[in-house]
Amino acid sequence: MSNLFDWLLVLLLLLAVGRLAAVEPPPNPAVADELKQLNDRTILNTYLSWESEWNQFKHGEEKAVWTLSGLWGWSASDWQDWGVRFKLPFAYRRSDQPSDHADVGGIGDGEIGAGTAFRLSRAWRTAGGIELHADTASDSALAEKVLRLKSGWGVAHDFSHWLTVTLNADYNHSIAERDGVPPQRYFELSLPATVILPQAWSIHAQYKTTVDFENDDRWSHRISAGIAKRLSKVPVVFSATLEKPLSSSAEKFRVSVTIVYYFQRYHSPR
Repeated sequence: MSNLFDWLLVLLLLLAVGRLAAVEPPPNPAVADELKQLNDRTILNTYLSWESEWNQFKHGEEKAVWTLSGLWGWSASDWQDWGVRFKLPFAYRRSDQPSDHADVGGIGDGEIGAGTAFRLSRAWRTAGGIELHADTASDSALAEKVLRLKSGWGVAHDFSHWLTVTLNADYNHSIAERDGVPPQRYFELSLPATVILPQAWSIHAQYKTTVDFENDDRWSHRISAGIAKRLSKVPVVFSATLEKPLSSSAEKFRVSVTIVYYFQRYHSPR
């Protein structure tokens, strides 16, 4: 019950701040797109980013991940964009439990993907794509030990110049496993919302639910909230996010800080 109350509190905060933002002049569309793209897969601006993430688990275990990622996006027409992306993580894991891998660091599992996005109207966008999670970790303690495909689709709607809500659906399934790791097959549904604030600030919140088909159709739920700032002189966005599981999980919480540099800026016709 307390988890539900926390999520409702986040929603009320978003709406309250959004009402304050509504009385301000409309933001620069290109700047707004850069802030929205942090949580909106239907916008495919070219960027390079560096994310620092810290995970706190039960039983004293901790994990830090530094991820270099990028996306190259280009326009196929006035209403369609294409994009290819990559992720290369560097991880460090520390555990208080007696183990041969109590403290280990190295390269994590990389990801590559491609997709396309469509501008359906001034306020509606949609996008879909496919990603490959590769078994590239330098140490087995940092690896999921699977090759996994993810196919997904998302729909975004700008309710106003300051509020955007996106609905994403993703199906994940492993195509190869090693070292006795069981097959993976699960479905994810996420609902992120972004509120654009004056002075190129934004806040965002997300609800995410997952059903694991290989684990008796078990459901899990997570929420996250964060804040972002776009610099005035250069196309750089700083963001910080706190994520917490609502279901029973080995993870207590996750904190991440991201720096994104956009190489090109464009916006759909308004």
